[in-house]
Amino acid sequence: MARFILRPRQRVVLRALGDALFAHEGGPRADQLDALVAGFERHLTPVSATLRFGLLAMLDLIRWLPLLLLVSALPFEGLPRERRVKILERMERSRAAALLVPLVAYKSFLAFIFFEDPNELRAMGYPGDGARKRWLNLAR
Repeated sequence: MARFILRPRQRVVLRALGDALFAHEGGPRADQLDALVAGFERHLTPVSATLRFGLLAMLDLIRWLPLLLLVSALPFEGLPRERRVKILERMERSRAAALLVPLVAYKSFLAFIFFEDPNELRAMGYPGDGARKRWLNLAR
Protein backbone atom coordinates (compact mmCIF):
# COMPACT_ATOMS: atom_id res chain seq x y z
CA MET A 1 0.00 0.00 0.00
CA ALA A 2 1.40 3.38 -1.02
CA ARG A 3 1.99 5.82 1.83
CA PHE A 4 -0.22 8.91 1.84
CA ILE A 5 1.56 12.25 2.19
CA LEU A 6 -0.15 15.48 3.26
CA ARG A 7 0.49 18.63 1.27
CA PRO A 8 2.57 21.31 3.01
CA ARG A 9 -0.48 23.59 3.50
CA GLN A 10 -2.43 20.70 5.04
CA ARG A 11 0.44 20.02 7.45
CA VAL A 12 0.46 23.67 8.55
CA VAL A 13 -3.31 23.74 9.12
CA LEU A 14 -3.19 20.44 11.01
CA ARG A 15 -0.38 21.73 13.26
CA ALA A 16 -2.37 24.93 13.95
CA LEU A 17 -5.48 22.87 14.71
CA GLY A 18 -3.56 20.57 17.06
CA ASP A 19 -1.98 23.56 18.78
CA ALA A 20 -5.40 25.12 19.39
CA LEU A 21 -7.16 21.88 20.38
CA PHE A 22 -4.53 20.79 22.89
CA ALA A 23 -3.33 24.19 24.12
CA HIS A 24 -2.13 24.17 27.70
CA GLU A 25 0.58 25.79 29.74
CA GLY A 26 3.88 24.79 28.16
CA GLY A 27 2.37 22.95 25.26
CA PRO A 28 1.88 21.39 22.98
CA ARG A 29 5.54 21.17 22.10
CA ALA A 30 6.78 21.30 18.51
CA ASP A 31 7.75 17.61 18.61
CA GLN A 32 4.24 16.72 19.80
CA LEU A 33 2.73 18.62 16.88
CA ASP A 34 5.14 16.88 14.49
CA ALA A 35 4.06 13.51 15.93
CA LEU A 36 0.41 14.53 15.60
CA VAL A 37 0.81 15.35 11.90
CA ALA A 38 2.82 12.17 11.26
CA GLY A 39 0.26 10.05 13.11
CA PHE A 40 -2.62 11.58 11.17
CA GLU A 41 -0.76 10.99 7.93
CA ARG A 42 -0.17 7.31 8.88
CA HIS A 43 -3.85 6.86 9.66
CA LEU A 44 -4.89 8.28 6.28
CA THR A 45 -2.88 5.70 4.33
CA PRO A 46 -5.25 2.71 4.72
CA VAL A 47 -8.57 4.61 4.54
CA SER A 48 -10.71 4.75 1.43
CA ALA A 49 -10.27 7.56 -1.06
CA THR A 50 -13.78 8.77 -0.21
CA LEU A 51 -13.08 9.03 3.52
CA ARG A 52 -9.69 10.64 2.88
CA PHE A 53 -11.34 13.20 0.59
CA GLY A 54 -13.96 13.98 3.26
CA LEU A 55 -11.37 14.44 6.01
CA LEU A 56 -9.20 16.68 3.85
CA ALA A 57 -12.23 18.70 2.69
CA MET A 58 -13.15 19.27 6.35
CA LEU A 59 -9.56 20.40 7.00
CA ASP A 60 -9.92 22.92 4.16
CA LEU A 61 -13.20 24.12 5.67
CA ILE A 62 -11.45 24.68 9.00
CA ARG A 63 -8.68 26.53 7.18
CA TRP A 64 -11.05 29.00 5.55
CA LEU A 65 -13.57 29.22 8.39
CA PRO A 66 -12.31 32.59 9.73
CA LEU A 67 -13.07 34.15 6.34
CA LEU A 68 -16.41 32.35 5.96
CA LEU A 69 -17.52 33.49 9.43
CA LEU A 70 -16.24 37.00 8.69
CA VAL A 71 -14.05 37.05 11.81
CA SER A 72 -10.71 37.46 10.06
CA ALA A 73 -9.14 37.98 6.66
CA LEU A 74 -6.48 35.44 7.60
CA PRO A 75 -6.85 31.67 7.27
CA PHE A 76 -7.03 29.55 10.44
CA GLU A 77 -3.30 28.82 10.55
CA GLY A 78 -2.46 32.54 10.28
CA LEU A 79 -4.30 33.45 13.47
CA PRO A 80 -2.79 33.55 16.96
CA ARG A 81 -3.59 30.60 19.21
CA GLU A 82 -6.18 32.51 21.26
CA ARG A 83 -8.19 33.40 18.14
CA ARG A 84 -8.00 29.84 16.86
CA VAL A 85 -9.27 28.53 20.21
CA LYS A 86 -12.19 30.99 20.08
CA ILE A 87 -13.12 29.80 16.59
CA LEU A 88 -13.05 26.18 17.76
CA GLU A 89 -15.23 27.08 20.75
CA ARG A 90 -17.66 28.76 18.37
CA MET A 91 -17.71 25.63 16.20
CA GLU A 92 -18.35 23.50 19.28
CA ARG A 93 -21.39 25.58 20.28
CA SER A 94 -22.80 25.68 16.77
CA ARG A 95 -26.03 23.94 15.86
CA ALA A 96 -24.96 23.83 12.21
CA ALA A 97 -23.70 20.36 11.33
CA ALA A 98 -21.32 21.85 8.75
CA LEU A 99 -19.44 23.51 11.63
CA LEU A 100 -19.83 20.84 14.31
CA VAL A 101 -19.00 17.68 12.35
CA PRO A 102 -15.50 18.75 11.22
CA LEU A 103 -14.59 19.73 14.77
CA VAL A 104 -15.88 16.49 16.29
CA ALA A 105 -14.16 14.42 13.60
CA TYR A 106 -10.78 16.06 14.06
CA LYS A 107 -11.00 16.45 17.82
CA SER A 108 -11.72 12.73 18.23
CA PHE A 109 -9.17 11.60 15.68
CA LEU A 110 -6.36 13.83 16.90
CA ALA A 111 -7.03 13.15 20.59
CA PHE A 112 -6.24 9.47 20.08
CA ILE A 113 -2.91 10.40 18.54
CA PHE A 114 -2.00 13.27 20.88
CA PHE A 115 -2.70 11.45 24.13
CA GLU A 116 -0.49 8.50 23.17
CA ASP A 117 2.38 10.70 24.40
CA PRO A 118 3.44 9.35 27.84
CA ASN A 119 4.11 12.89 29.12
CA GLU A 120 0.53 13.93 28.34
CA LEU A 121 -0.83 10.79 30.00
CA ARG A 122 1.15 11.58 33.16
CA ALA A 123 0.03 15.22 33.08
CA MET A 124 -3.60 14.02 33.06
CA GLY A 125 -2.95 11.81 36.07
CA TYR A 126 -2.86 8.49 34.21
CA PRO A 127 -1.17 6.11 36.66
CA GLY A 128 0.79 4.12 34.06
CA ASP A 129 0.60 0.65 32.63
CA GLY A 130 1.05 -1.14 35.97
CA ALA A 131 -2.13 0.36 37.40
CA ARG A 132 -3.91 -0.01 34.05
CA LYS A 133 -3.29 -3.76 34.01
CA ARG A 134 -4.79 -4.00 37.47
CA TRP A 135 -7.98 -2.28 36.31
CA LEU A 136 -8.14 -4.41 33.16
CA ASN A 137 -7.99 -7.55 35.32
CA LEU A 138 -10.88 -6.24 37.44
CA ALA A 139 -12.96 -5.66 34.30
CA ARG A 140 -12.73 -9.30 33.20
